[in-house]
Amino acid sequence: MMIYAQPLSENIRRISEPHMIGYEQPLNEKIRLFMRLELLTARFQYHISTDPKPEDTVAALHLLLDLYNLSARLDVKSEILKEIDRMGQSARLLMRRENADAVRLDAVLEKLNYHSDVLYQQRGQLGQHLKNHMFFNSLRQRSTLPGGLNGFDIPLFHYWQEQAINVRVDDLREWIEPYVTANAAARELLNTVRDFGERHEEVAKEGFYQSMLEARKTYQMMRVELPSTVDYYPEISAGKQRFTLRFVNADMLAERGKQNQKDVHFTLVLCSF
Repeated sequence: MMIYAQPLSENIRRISEPHMIGYEQPLNEKIRLFMRLELLTARFQYHISTDPKPEDTVAALHLLLDLYNLSARLDVKSEILKEIDRMGQSARLLMRRENADAVRLDAVLEKLNYHSDVLYQQRGQLGQHLKNHMFFNSLRQRSTLPGGLNGFDIPLFHYWQEQAINVRVDDLREWIEPYVTANAAARELLNTVRDFGERHEEVAKEGFYQSMLEARKTYQMMRVELPSTVDYYPEISAGKQRFTLRFVNADMLAERGKQNQKDVHFTLVLCSF
């Protein structure tokens, strides 16, 4: 029996459908790196976005240190540029197919080219601007110690904390700027991968699911979607050829969560571009 003669509006659809939680799993190290960059930058922006408190500026400093450590181990900018080139080639190959969505792929290429141009204009490796920064280096040396960022071990830090909040936020925005640029490109790559996902409705018998990955495709990410009302979550183990899902009861006090013994209905999204 049809209740609505017309398709549901987006607002009505959101009300009528349960809220879904998406559990994302990177399937290669580049995507894992980009997701960490996305996560840390988003947390940083949260602390300085609207009406920041003194504690927010300290939290943002901790996140900036995490971002520096992330970029110190690997040339993040180079990895992003390599992936932009790879995705650009993939987009051009897809456009040769008869059923290709040329408008959509053109938009992807335009965005990738824009971020590539912006990154090439950025000098040096990511984080290089902080390498010889005295204040930042003093924080970095103490950050590995519990409570290491304090005013009595680092008087300059205490001085900085006593400055007006807008001064501290301006400093933080200046220090984070190269990471924001890199993250914008990484997010474009991640969102492109997310948008080109194949959705499948699946059932995990007695809370367990295993499947092979198509050999002819290179998947970058998978996502498991579950209603927010359920009291279990997926543990994902993925390799190049196969993956397994184990749905575990969410008992926060248990030493190890027990596998859900009921059949679990979920949405599986396999992303490849």
